[in-house]
Amino acid sequence: MTCPGCAFEAAPDFSFCPRCGRRLSTACPSCGASSPAEFAFCPRCGGRLEAPEPDPPARLAPAAAVPRAAAPAAEEGDRRPVTVLFADLAGFTAIGERLDPEDVRAFQNDLFRELSAVIERYEGFVEKYVGDAVMAVFGAPVAHEDDPERALLAAIAMHESTAGLDRRWARRLGRPVALHIGVNTGPVVAGHLGGRAAAYAVTGDTVNTTARLQSRAEAGQTLVSQATYLLTRHAFAFEPLEPLALKGKAEPMRVHRLVGIAAAPRSRRGLEAEGLSAPLIGRDEELGQLLAAFDRGRRGRAQVVTLIGDAGAGKSRLVAELVARLEARGDLRGTTVRHAACSSLGEQPYGVIARFFREGYGVAPDDPLPVAQDKILGGLRALGVPEDEAAGVAPILGDVLGLETASRRAEIEPETARRQIFSLLRLAFEHRLAQGPALLLVDDLQWADAASVEGLRTMADWLVDRPLVIVLTCRPTFDGRALVTSRASHTALRLGPLSVPESEALLDAFFDPSTSRIPQRLRELIVARAGGNPFYLEEIVRDLIADGVLARTAG
Repeated sequence: MTCPGCAFEAAPDFSFCPRCGRRLSTACPSCGASSPAEFAFCPRCGGRLEAPEPDPPARLAPAAAVPRAAAPAAEEGDRRPVTVLFADLAGFTAIGERLDPEDVRAFQNDLFRELSAVIERYEGFVEKYVGDAVMAVFGAPVAHEDDPERALLAAIAMHESTAGLDRRWARRLGRPVALHIGVNTGPVVAGHLGGRAAAYAVTGDTVNTTARLQSRAEAGQTLVSQATYLLTRHAFAFEPLEPLALKGKAEPMRVHRLVGIAAAPRSRRGLEAEGLSAPLIGRDEELGQLLAAFDRGRRGRAQVVTLIGDAGAGKSRLVAELVARLEARGDLRGTTVRHAACSSLGEQPYGVIARFFREGYGVAPDDPLPVAQDKILGGLRALGVPEDEAAGVAPILGDVLGLETASRRAEIEPETARRQIFSLLRLAFEHRLAQGPALLLVDDLQWADAASVEGLRTMADWLVDRPLVIVLTCRPTFDGRALVTSRASHTALRLGPLSVPESEALLDAFFDPSTSRIPQRLRELIVARAGGNPFYLEEIVRDLIADGVLARTAG
């Protein structure tokens, strides 16, 4: 069992970490959710957890203590890219003059509890508290491929959290609660300053620049550096601002104000925003196998195809090309297409199944349960599901969509809920497939919950003689045995790196007819650094454009 605070590998029967004293959690074997060590059943899916040993007496913390995540041990500092977030309370000096010190301390505790909860939700690390400010790091000690996005989601959630603080404190503070936040991405040195017993910290100009950005943000604003903007502009909306002259910086710094999540998020892949595009290169064989599997499935023999490859290998691009080819051939006329993408932030039980139902029946994220039930039941009736069968599945829809209350979930045995949800899935797709083929696409299956994976496998077995095609993408770390069925055909396609000639062809395709104007040494460097990974090649080109090494002139 790994401590979430300091990463110490504790024994399975430990309830508290022997290094930092933090309570350990238990991972549910069914859905992977973390639960307190004393729980016997998972609060998310109801699955049985391993019975814990009796807890040792808990250590009492001072009443005014602010919870802070413990840092992992490290032998020495390491250099790594991170995203740093500084959040500071607007007008704290005036608040300190107005309130009694005990009230100020109580407010700080409340503020830091709110901000720490947000940081923990997005798996960041609280590096330190300073007065009324908090510094969080995304990418150290634990790194994720989407750390810049997590930092901006945390910034948005922090601003939203001030509503609750306002209700509790605005009258005593004499002013509304507002934060100003700065976010920046860049290299740091991370480790323990002063030895292993000291606090885990990150140092470098990236940290200093973030603090400068935060100091220039107005109340309620989040200012984002150019580096963070380039990594997140596909998913968030920004307002460009005039370059800022920051203390300690020789040149004015390009900054952007975070507006919110983009209304129409784009894929991070591709260079279309730079006016560059390229055809699919090096994946003709795999595309041919996908098209053949679709043809077999359309004829009434269910097919499951798994695309396996490292991040950036081109799995999503290959799926997009498959859909485009089918569209061009006219094969998608009369075919139901459903798409689900799993999140690295974790999935609720039956999350993939919930996405299919939400997409298929137009259930919006903020629809209350009665509205969602009406939409889905109306859709089932339109498919020809008998009224009594449609009414019979209504009670389980809240569990499928994750909208049911905890008390309601506790009333149903997990195995009973599982059978009912799988029966609903079979009922819906049996009637859907009676009207024509279905193509189900699932991205990043390595992040899916176990219940969804089991549901996909079971559905393929049940509907083996129907026109069903399921295409899944996953990383090599995913255990493909979870998808092996006893009846349906399963094909696993592994995407290896592109060859040097294929990488050169991809680069040429982006810049044709200007390829000859790129120095040969630079071309060789791009191809070598990309290592056959199409996404890495795109990112290198994107950085070269951002830095002005590659510039568009006269087309």
